[in-house]
Amino acid sequence: MQSHNSWVVGVIVAGILGVASAANAADDPRDHPTLAIVDFDATPGGWILPPPQLGTIVAELLLDKLVGVAPFRLLDGRWLSNDDPTHDRRGLTPVLRDNARRAGVDYLVLGSITRFSNEQRYRTAGGGGFRLPLVGAYRRQTNEMVVSIWLSVVDVRSGEVVATTTGEGTGTRRKLGAGALGLLHAAGGGLSSGSSSSRDAQLAEAVDRAVAAAAQGLVNAAPRVEHAHAEHNQ
Repeated sequence: MQSHNSWVVGVIVAGILGVASAANAADDPRDHPTLAIVDFDATPGGWILPPPQLGTIVAELLLDKLVGVAPFRLLDGRWLSNDDPTHDRRGLTPVLRDNARRAGVDYLVLGSITRFSNEQRYRTAGGGGFRLPLVGAYRRQTNEMVVSIWLSVVDVRSGEVVATTTGEGTGTRRKLGAGALGLLHAAGGGLSSGSSSSRDAQLAEAVDRAVAAAAQGLVNAAPRVEHAHAEHNQ
């Protein structure tokens, strides 16, 4: 009887170990594609130029949001090319792909900041129809900063684009101005109240939202990337 129980226990333990081994094999990180995220191009069209280093900041934020979430092995791609003070990737893509292949990278994440804009809207109410605000009149100013990014996942061996996604974020600040008597307002009178947040905080808000949207899009595209990776390794 005791030997029979020992045999049953042995079978159960062997089954548990077999299931655990299969699960570990199925989740082997070496089976996941390796992606390297390089600095984004930061030369969008328009009158307003983005601040320096914004392309580097976007790449770092994207890496931070994907680590531990996306089913990829992730590398910081800044070491794949020589220092480039202009952060202009034109002409560097062949170098990046060659260095990535030697480093064991499967895909490069290349991106661009496609929109960087600042818009202001004004709304005035009160004052009994007078052009200059009287008592009780106010003017509300809305300032919106919009950042849009686009990224692609490129096979370092063939140059094939296996996935793309976009992200857009807005940082909004509102300011309310209350008028005193019209003549005083014309002479510079009036009271105003609004957010004390700086322009940097507004930019950070817009960038963070844009990167979060792009990161989620890349996570959603993970099955396509893994399928392409599996086909290549067959």
